[in-house]
Amino acid sequence: LGGHSPNMTVITLLGFRGIGRYNSVCFFILLLVYSFILLSDLVVLYVICSQSSLHHQPMFIFIAALLLNSLVGSSTILPKLLVDLLSASDPTISLSMCILQAFVIYFIGASGFTLLSLMAYDRYVSICRPLQYHTLITMARVRVMLVGAWLAPGCLIGGATLLTSRVPLCRLGMERLYCNIYSLAKQGCGDILLSNVYGMLGVFLTVYLPSLFVFYSYACILAVCMKSSRVFIGKALQTCLPHLLVFINYFITTSYEIIGSRTEADPRSMAPTLVSLLVIIIPTMCNPIIYGLKMKDISRQIKRLHRLQNTH
Repeated sequence: LGGHSPNMTVITLLGFRGIGRYNSVCFFILLLVYSFILLSDLVVLYVICSQSSLHHQPMFIFIAALLLNSLVGSSTILPKLLVDLLSASDPTISLSMCILQAFVIYFIGASGFTLLSLMAYDRYVSICRPLQYHTLITMARVRVMLVGAWLAPGCLIGGATLLTSRVPLCRLGMERLYCNIYSLAKQGCGDILLSNVYGMLGVFLTVYLPSLFVFYSYACILAVCMKSSRVFIGKALQTCLPHLLVFINYFITTSYEIIGSRTEADPRSMAPTLVSLLVIIIPTMCNPIIYGLKMKDISRQIKRLHRLQNTH
């Protein structure tokens, strides 16, 4: 690390220069957004965990895991962003915290795709092989799948983080609002070929391979629906549409971030800054809205809690 201790080396986050005089406005908007994310995620998580009719169903266990992921991801980034927006000078972050933040962000993103692929598998078995559902999707297997959904991406992202952290750091100014592994690697002046190759392999294994599985699962579900009655199609859409909307949301924002982080942008432009914010905000805001409104069982329980609160 250029002969410096990770705790002593400080990186300046130059992405805030694009915001300029809008710091106060951005602060209040981001504060409202983060408050909404916290409240909505916690409400849906509470509903799933407190209702035995929900937390014993694999589908809702996977939803709870995905919401927990987005809650951790937003809490890793947004509180520091709020503090940085109030800073009178260019915000900074220590190298060790930058590495940790980069790992958590990539890990949350990667495990999100793994969880979405498990949810697609759950829907595939439920619709395409209903008689085998309780044999294939047992609670013991759900627990194993959840451990795998976090362990496998954790190992892959851990390897990428380790490779990046070993590259000598030569530039201390990052055109970002927060740290990610690729941007951190670009700060180095050593050979980052191995890091880049490993990173592209990791992107394929954690983002595009699970996405291919999701596409395949929904193609099978669509094929079954085309041969079924309207009532069956309606029930299938009721459970599949929220997952499909969340997946498309994740896929578009993540792909945009992957492409955007690998292209050189004008440092005076606000566009990269806005995009990096939206990549974090859009999925985490949409998840509880989609599941809270579109999943009938969850929305019913939320309405019941609201009625109980009003009576008291």
